[in-house]
Amino acid sequence: LVILQFTAIAIIAWPFATLDLERIQWLSISAVGLLIGLYTLAHNKLGNFDIYPEPLPDACLVTSGPYRWIRHPMYTSLLVMMLGVALFHNTWANYLGLLLLLIAVYGKIRREESHLHVRFEDYSDYVKRTHRLIPKVY
Repeated sequence: LVILQFTAIAIIAWPFATLDLERIQWLSISAVGLLIGLYTLAHNKLGNFDIYPEPLPDACLVTSGPYRWIRHPMYTSLLVMMLGVALFHNTWANYLGLLLLLIAVYGKIRREESHLHVRFEDYSDYVKRTHRLIPKVY
């Protein structure tokens, strides 16, 4: 899933050297994704998570900041950033990459949540009061 995730990101970002100023407004969506990511990092410090869906041995459950509303704000951040890039490049390959990224993230979420249910006793209660990626939607 991690390899699929990074492959999808590369496909979405390709071609790497073009800058179409007529489509640059789409990158504002990526900027929103970046802000979500920075807000998330302010509440979930480096060292508490990894690129793999299994929690680190000394990880703690974070329920503050964006985690009050959604369980996976880092994935939300990544998806929003890559949506902006795909819309900016606007080719079928970029949209295919976005679809692959969605598949990888969904797989990672399912795997991660199965581990978190085992690891943290209060995770089931947390799941009941939050959504996965989009507040009040999903």
